[in-house]
Amino acid sequence: MYRSKTSPLLSAFSFVLILAASLIWSERALAAPPTVAASIKPVQALAKMVMGSLGTPELIIPATASPHVFSLKPSQAKMLENANVVFWIGPDLETTLQGPLKKLSQNATVIALMATEGLDLIDHEGTTDPHIWLSPSNAKVMVDRIEKTLSQADPANAAEYAANAKKAKRRISILINKTNQFTANMRTTPYVVQHDAFGYLAREFGFNEVGRLQTVPGRKPGAKHMAGLIDVIERQGVKCLFHEPQFTPKLAQRVSQEHGLSLREIDPLGGDLSLSETTYVRIIQQIVLSMQSCLAPQDQKTEK
Repeated sequence: MYRSKTSPLLSAFSFVLILAASLIWSERALAAPPTVAASIKPVQALAKMVMGSLGTPELIIPATASPHVFSLKPSQAKMLENANVVFWIGPDLETTLQGPLKKLSQNATVIALMATEGLDLIDHEGTTDPHIWLSPSNAKVMVDRIEKTLSQADPANAAEYAANAKKAKRRISILINKTNQFTANMRTTPYVVQHDAFGYLAREFGFNEVGRLQTVPGRKPGAKHMAGLIDVIERQGVKCLFHEPQFTPKLAQRVSQEHGLSLREIDPLGGDLSLSETTYVRIIQQIVLSMQSCLAPQDQKTEK
Protein backbone atom coordinates (compact mmCIF):
# COMPACT_ATOMS: atom_id res chain seq x y z
CA MET A 1 0.00 0.00 0.00
CA TYR A 2 1.33 3.42 -1.01
CA ARG A 3 1.80 6.01 1.73
CA SER A 4 2.68 9.63 0.99
CA LYS A 5 5.60 11.09 2.84
CA THR A 6 5.48 14.57 4.31
CA SER A 7 8.77 16.39 4.36
CA PRO A 8 10.00 17.86 7.64
CA LEU A 9 10.08 21.30 5.94
CA LEU A 10 6.44 21.06 4.87
CA SER A 11 5.39 19.92 8.34
CA ALA A 12 7.23 22.85 9.91
CA PHE A 13 5.62 25.26 7.43
CA SER A 14 2.15 23.90 8.22
CA PHE A 15 2.82 24.29 11.92
CA VAL A 16 3.80 27.94 11.40
CA LEU A 17 0.60 28.62 9.45
CA ILE A 18 -1.52 27.02 12.17
CA LEU A 19 0.31 28.97 14.85
CA ALA A 20 -0.11 32.25 12.95
CA ALA A 21 -3.83 31.62 12.47
CA SER A 22 -4.16 30.82 16.15
CA LEU A 23 -2.40 34.05 17.12
CA ILE A 24 -4.59 36.11 14.80
CA TRP A 25 -7.72 34.50 16.27
CA SER A 26 -6.45 35.19 19.79
CA GLU A 27 -5.70 38.83 18.98
CA ARG A 28 -9.17 39.29 17.55
CA ALA A 29 -10.72 37.68 20.61
CA LEU A 30 -8.71 39.96 22.88
CA ALA A 31 -9.70 42.96 20.73
CA ALA A 32 -13.43 42.30 21.16
CA PRO A 33 -15.04 45.55 22.32
CA PRO A 34 -16.59 45.79 25.78
CA THR A 35 -20.29 45.30 26.39
CA VAL A 36 -21.68 48.84 26.63
CA ALA A 37 -24.99 50.02 28.08
CA ALA A 38 -26.53 53.50 27.91
CA SER A 39 -29.23 54.90 30.16
CA ILE A 40 -31.26 56.85 27.58
CA LYS A 41 -31.50 56.83 23.80
CA PRO A 42 -29.58 60.09 23.14
CA VAL A 43 -26.67 58.71 25.19
CA GLN A 44 -26.97 55.40 23.33
CA ALA A 45 -26.89 57.36 20.06
CA LEU A 46 -23.71 59.21 21.03
CA ALA A 47 -22.08 55.97 22.16
CA LYS A 48 -23.05 54.34 18.86
CA MET A 49 -21.35 57.17 16.97
CA VAL A 50 -18.11 56.38 18.80
CA MET A 51 -18.42 52.58 18.62
CA GLY A 52 -19.40 52.52 14.95
CA SER A 53 -19.11 49.03 13.50
CA LEU A 54 -17.39 47.73 16.64
CA GLY A 55 -20.67 47.19 18.44
CA THR A 56 -24.07 48.47 19.54
CA PRO A 57 -24.69 49.77 23.07
CA GLU A 58 -27.68 48.37 24.96
CA LEU A 59 -30.49 50.78 25.95
CA ILE A 60 -31.64 50.63 29.58
CA ILE A 61 -34.55 53.11 29.70
CA PRO A 62 -36.95 52.84 26.73
CA ALA A 63 -37.40 56.10 24.85
CA THR A 64 -41.14 55.89 25.46
CA ALA A 65 -40.57 56.37 29.20
CA SER A 66 -39.44 59.45 31.09
CA PRO A 67 -36.06 58.96 32.77
CA HIS A 68 -37.36 61.14 35.62
CA VAL A 69 -39.95 58.59 36.76
CA PHE A 70 -38.65 55.32 35.32
CA SER A 71 -38.73 52.05 37.32
CA LEU A 72 -36.06 49.44 36.52
CA LYS A 73 -37.38 46.03 35.38
CA PRO A 74 -35.54 42.70 35.88
CA SER A 75 -34.59 42.48 32.19
CA GLN A 76 -33.09 45.97 32.30
CA ALA A 77 -31.27 45.21 35.53
CA LYS A 78 -29.76 42.20 33.76
CA MET A 79 -28.47 44.48 30.99
CA LEU A 80 -26.67 46.54 33.61
CA GLU A 81 -25.20 43.46 35.27
CA ASN A 82 -23.81 42.23 31.94
CA ALA A 83 -22.27 45.56 30.95
CA ASN A 84 -18.55 46.32 31.12
CA VAL A 85 -19.12 50.05 30.57
CA VAL A 86 -22.23 52.09 31.40
CA PHE A 87 -22.90 55.67 30.31
CA TRP A 88 -25.62 57.73 31.96
CA ILE A 89 -26.35 61.42 32.46
CA GLY A 90 -26.32 61.36 36.26
CA PRO A 91 -28.50 61.22 39.37
CA ASP A 92 -30.27 64.49 38.55
CA LEU A 93 -31.91 62.80 35.55
CA GLU A 94 -32.06 59.00 35.93
CA THR A 95 -32.73 59.09 39.67
CA THR A 96 -33.82 55.45 39.99
CA LEU A 97 -30.56 54.17 38.50
CA GLN A 98 -28.43 55.51 41.37
CA GLY A 99 -28.68 52.37 43.53
CA PRO A 100 -28.14 49.78 40.80
CA LEU A 101 -25.22 51.71 39.29
CA LYS A 102 -23.55 52.16 42.65
CA LYS A 103 -23.48 48.38 43.07
CA LEU A 104 -22.39 47.87 39.48
CA SER A 105 -19.46 50.30 39.73
CA GLN A 106 -17.45 47.68 41.63
CA ASN A 107 -17.36 45.43 38.55
CA ALA A 108 -17.78 47.83 35.63
CA THR A 109 -16.84 51.32 34.46
CA VAL A 110 -19.75 53.68 35.15
CA ILE A 111 -19.55 57.16 33.63
CA ALA A 112 -21.88 60.00 34.65
CA LEU A 113 -21.61 62.23 31.59
CA MET A 114 -22.97 65.24 33.43
CA ALA A 115 -19.73 65.33 35.43
CA THR A 116 -17.66 65.69 32.25
CA GLU A 117 -15.22 68.57 32.33
CA GLY A 118 -15.85 71.18 29.65
CA LEU A 119 -19.66 71.01 29.56
CA ASP A 120 -21.49 74.35 29.50
CA LEU A 121 -24.15 73.75 32.13
CA ILE A 122 -27.32 75.68 32.95
CA ASP A 123 -27.83 76.35 36.66
CA HIS A 124 -31.02 77.76 38.17
CA GLU A 125 -32.22 78.00 41.77
CA GLY A 126 -29.46 75.82 43.14
CA THR A 127 -29.93 72.96 40.65
CA THR A 128 -28.30 72.06 37.36
CA ASP A 129 -30.38 71.27 34.28
CA PRO A 130 -29.52 67.65 33.38
CA HIS A 131 -30.81 67.69 29.78
CA ILE A 132 -27.29 68.32 28.50
CA TRP A 133 -27.62 66.32 25.26
CA LEU A 134 -30.02 68.95 23.86
CA SER A 135 -27.03 71.23 23.41
CA PRO A 136 -25.12 69.88 20.39
CA SER A 137 -22.07 71.78 21.63
CA ASN A 138 -22.25 69.78 24.85
CA ALA A 139 -22.79 66.61 22.81
CA LYS A 140 -19.36 67.05 21.24
CA VAL A 141 -17.80 67.21 24.72
CA MET A 142 -19.70 64.03 25.64
CA VAL A 143 -18.39 62.29 22.53
CA ASP A 144 -14.83 62.99 23.68
CA ARG A 145 -15.60 61.54 27.12
CA ILE A 146 -17.15 58.42 25.59
CA GLU A 147 -14.18 57.97 23.26
CA LYS A 148 -11.66 58.31 26.08
CA THR A 149 -13.56 55.83 28.25
CA LEU A 150 -13.90 53.21 25.51
CA SER A 151 -10.26 53.60 24.45
CA GLN A 152 -9.14 52.97 28.02
CA ALA A 153 -11.44 49.96 28.36
CA ASP A 154 -10.48 48.58 24.94
CA PRO A 155 -6.97 49.80 23.93
CA ALA A 156 -6.80 47.43 20.97
CA ASN A 157 -9.54 49.42 19.23
CA ALA A 158 -8.51 52.89 20.48
CA ALA A 159 -7.58 54.13 17.00
CA GLU A 160 -11.02 53.26 15.64
CA TYR A 161 -12.81 54.91 18.56
CA ALA A 162 -10.74 58.06 18.00
CA ALA A 163 -11.50 58.10 14.27
CA ASN A 164 -15.22 57.56 14.90
CA ALA A 165 -15.30 60.33 17.52
CA LYS A 166 -13.64 62.74 15.10
CA LYS A 167 -16.25 61.92 12.46
CA ALA A 168 -19.06 62.27 15.04
CA LYS A 169 -17.93 65.74 16.10
CA ARG A 170 -17.69 66.80 12.48
CA ARG A 171 -21.29 65.66 11.92
CA ILE A 172 -22.47 67.54 15.00
CA SER A 173 -20.65 70.70 13.91
CA ILE A 174 -22.45 70.53 10.56
CA LEU A 175 -25.73 70.03 12.47
CA ILE A 176 -25.07 73.18 14.52
CA ASN A 177 -24.24 75.29 11.47
CA LYS A 178 -27.20 74.14 9.40
CA THR A 179 -29.64 74.44 12.31
CA ASN A 180 -28.49 78.00 13.00
CA GLN A 181 -29.28 78.86 9.38
CA PHE A 182 -32.61 77.01 9.41
CA THR A 183 -33.90 78.60 12.63
CA ALA A 184 -33.16 82.25 11.82
CA ASN A 185 -36.89 83.13 11.65
CA MET A 186 -37.86 81.12 14.75
CA ARG A 187 -35.99 83.05 17.42
CA THR A 188 -38.42 85.81 18.35
CA THR A 189 -41.66 83.82 18.62
CA PRO A 190 -42.45 83.07 22.31
CA TYR A 191 -43.46 79.56 23.28
CA VAL A 192 -44.16 77.33 26.29
CA VAL A 193 -42.92 73.77 26.93
CA GLN A 194 -44.34 70.95 29.03
CA HIS A 195 -41.45 70.83 31.48
CA ASP A 196 -38.04 72.41 31.83
CA ALA A 197 -36.25 70.07 29.40
CA PHE A 198 -35.35 72.29 26.46
CA GLY A 199 -33.31 75.08 28.00
CA TYR A 200 -30.10 73.91 26.37
CA LEU A 201 -31.71 73.80 22.95
CA ALA A 202 -33.16 77.29 23.43
CA ARG A 203 -29.78 78.66 24.50
CA GLU A 204 -27.89 76.94 21.70
CA PHE A 205 -30.07 78.37 18.93
CA GLY A 206 -31.47 81.52 20.55
CA PHE A 207 -35.10 80.41 20.89
CA ASN A 208 -37.61 82.42 22.94
CA GLU A 209 -38.86 79.95 25.56
CA VAL A 210 -40.94 81.88 28.12
CA GLY A 211 -42.49 79.24 30.41
CA ARG A 212 -43.33 75.65 31.23
CA LEU A 213 -46.47 73.81 32.32
CA GLN A 214 -44.91 71.58 34.97
CA THR A 215 -42.42 72.58 37.65
CA VAL A 216 -41.80 68.91 38.50
CA PRO A 217 -41.78 66.44 35.57
CA GLY A 218 -44.91 64.30 35.47
CA ARG A 219 -46.66 66.12 38.34
CA LYS A 220 -49.69 68.39 38.18
CA PRO A 221 -48.60 72.02 38.69
CA GLY A 222 -49.98 74.16 41.49
CA ALA A 223 -52.61 76.85 41.02
CA LYS A 224 -50.14 79.68 41.67
CA HIS A 225 -47.76 78.44 39.01
CA MET A 226 -50.56 78.04 36.46
CA ALA A 227 -51.89 81.52 37.15
CA GLY A 228 -48.45 82.99 36.54
CA LEU A 229 -48.02 80.96 33.36
CA ILE A 230 -51.39 82.05 31.96
CA ASP A 231 -50.42 85.65 32.65
CA VAL A 232 -47.20 85.16 30.68
CA ILE A 233 -49.11 83.52 27.80
CA GLU A 234 -51.53 86.43 27.57
CA ARG A 235 -49.01 89.25 28.03
CA GLN A 236 -46.46 87.89 25.57
CA GLY A 237 -48.93 86.65 22.98
CA VAL A 238 -47.74 83.04 23.13
CA LYS A 239 -49.08 80.96 20.25
CA CYS A 240 -47.16 77.69 20.60
CA LEU A 241 -47.16 74.97 23.26
CA PHE A 242 -44.85 71.96 22.99
CA HIS A 243 -45.52 68.73 24.86
CA GLU A 244 -43.50 65.50 25.16
CA PRO A 245 -44.72 61.98 24.31
CA GLN A 246 -43.26 60.59 27.56
CA PHE A 247 -45.97 62.42 29.56
CA THR A 248 -49.74 62.48 29.36
CA PRO A 249 -50.90 65.32 27.08
CA LYS A 250 -54.13 66.09 28.96
CA LEU A 251 -52.94 69.28 30.66
CA ALA A 252 -51.25 70.56 27.51
CA GLN A 253 -54.39 69.85 25.49
CA ARG A 254 -56.59 71.71 27.97
CA VAL A 255 -54.32 74.77 28.12
CA SER A 256 -54.01 74.90 24.34
CA GLN A 257 -57.79 74.73 23.89
CA GLU A 258 -58.56 77.32 26.56
CA HIS A 259 -55.99 79.84 25.35
CA GLY A 260 -55.91 79.27 21.62
CA LEU A 261 -52.40 77.79 21.44
CA SER A 262 -51.09 75.55 18.68
CA LEU A 263 -50.02 72.24 20.21
CA ARG A 264 -47.00 70.35 18.86
CA GLU A 265 -45.15 67.27 20.10
CA ILE A 266 -41.38 67.41 20.50
CA ASP A 267 -39.46 64.38 21.68
CA PRO A 268 -36.18 64.95 23.58
CA LEU A 269 -35.42 61.21 23.44
CA GLY A 270 -36.09 60.39 19.79
CA GLY A 271 -38.46 57.57 20.64
CA ASP A 272 -39.51 56.66 17.10
CA LEU A 273 -36.02 56.80 15.56
CA SER A 274 -34.03 53.68 14.75
CA LEU A 275 -30.49 53.44 16.08
CA SER A 276 -27.62 54.28 13.77
CA GLU A 277 -24.57 56.53 13.71
CA THR A 278 -26.81 59.46 12.69
CA THR A 279 -29.53 59.03 15.33
CA TYR A 280 -28.29 61.85 17.56
CA VAL A 281 -28.34 64.28 14.64
CA ARG A 282 -31.85 63.15 13.72
CA ILE A 283 -33.09 63.64 17.30
CA ILE A 284 -32.17 67.32 17.15
CA GLN A 285 -33.45 67.75 13.59
CA GLN A 286 -36.80 66.18 14.46
CA ILE A 287 -37.30 68.52 17.43
CA VAL A 288 -36.40 71.60 15.42
CA LEU A 289 -38.69 70.64 12.53
CA SER A 290 -41.64 70.17 14.90
CA MET A 291 -40.94 73.54 16.50
CA GLN A 292 -40.60 75.23 13.12
CA SER A 293 -44.07 74.06 12.08
CA CYS A 294 -45.47 76.29 14.82
CA LEU A 295 -42.88 79.04 15.34
CA ALA A 296 -42.39 79.85 11.67
CA PRO A 297 -45.21 78.23 9.66
CA GLN A 298 -44.97 80.92 6.98
CA ASP A 299 -41.58 79.50 6.01
CA GLN A 300 -43.21 76.22 5.07
CA LYS A 301 -45.65 78.01 2.72
CA THR A 302 -42.79 79.87 1.09
CA GLU A 303 -40.82 76.67 0.49
CA LYS A 304 -43.72 74.84 -1.25
